[in-house]
Amino acid sequence: MVQERAVAWLRIGADLTLLDAGGELDHYGLTAICRGEPVGEQALFLEGLLPLFESPYVVPSIGLTGDIAADVHIHEDADGTWVLLLDVTAERDATRRVQQKAYDMTLLQEKEALLNRRLEAVNAALRETQRELEASRDLARQELERKQLELAEARTLQLALAPPPYRGRIGARAVAVDVVLEPAKEVGGDLVDHFRIGNDMLVFLLGDVSDKGAGAALMMARTHALFRGLINRPDAPWLFRAPENAVGLVNRTLAEGNAGCMFVTLLIATFDAATNRLTYTRAGHVPPFLRRCGGAVERLGAAGGLPLGLSEDAVYASAAVTLAPGDEVLTVTDGITEAMDQSQCLFGEERVAGVMRRGCVAGTSLLQQLLAGVRAFEAGGMQSDDIAAVLVTIGTS
Repeated sequence: MVQERAVAWLRIGADLTLLDAGGELDHYGLTAICRGEPVGEQALFLEGLLPLFESPYVVPSIGLTGDIAADVHIHEDADGTWVLLLDVTAERDATRRVQQKAYDMTLLQEKEALLNRRLEAVNAALRETQRELEASRDLARQELERKQLELAEARTLQLALAPPPYRGRIGARAVAVDVVLEPAKEVGGDLVDHFRIGNDMLVFLLGDVSDKGAGAALMMARTHALFRGLINRPDAPWLFRAPENAVGLVNRTLAEGNAGCMFVTLLIATFDAATNRLTYTRAGHVPPFLRRCGGAVERLGAAGGLPLGLSEDAVYASAAVTLAPGDEVLTVTDGITEAMDQSQCLFGEERVAGVMRRGCVAGTSLLQQLLAGVRAFEAGGMQSDDIAAVLVTIGTS
């Protein structure tokens, strides 16, 4: 559970002074910290990390007092810069043990090779051994093919969770929704979904699990199922009209028994065609991009709360903005903003905003232009993270 991971947090002002702190500070040797004093003199592990150049930012497995290792998660919101410490000492020690076992295995393999060279004269035994090895390789190859087939089937099932594009009316307003989901591996941890609540409300959400591979895919599927499970509740209009209500319910479920300490950054928004209001809750996720019909691009950066799964007691809030005909809202995961070129430079949020400002080119959707820009930026490099995005366009009729 999260509590067993020794969670502590700091809140830092724009002048890099400590505003507030909480959690298991003693665990990390932060007993004597003083609010109102420069944080760099009290938390030396933050040296060079502040002020923050990108948010959110994660520094894995920093060594702290008493041979403790912690993941340091940093993000900014209107209340300041938040620093979250999660104890990963056990994982670090486990990695060291695995490395030692690998070293021992290497020594064993070297001894085995030496013995094999001495036994080369025993041709009959070697031939028998060779036959056994070939049989083992055949079995291993068959097992690998079976697992690859299972992963391919899992990828197909995961991609099927992403809804198709939508073209229709929400209330009296024409609305279009386009989505993209591209896992970096066979399966991934990005979540994209949209659905209607009644005749007047469209809900769309985008999430990013704090891991990759099969474990992240399972966490993603569980999150997807929890939100979908709220649709048919009698109080669904109340839950999604103020989406912090739905987020709070799902977060408490995800945080219970979260031994793996996975979490999900999330953006969920509800467009109410009766009022033309978009109400959104941002739980540690990349702020969405809003392109007005005239071409100006805004960011929906209001903070909504912690990523889902970290704390059962997390409190969430929403913010709202009025949309006009021709407005577009784009939400992406960090697989887009943190795509890297050959020099390890990030694609960045400003390039995404640039695509939004230019708008659609004839015959090419905005999402197609964005993905093409990311691929050109990577210049043939391997996709390092899952990619997901959802684009909602308010029609002019």
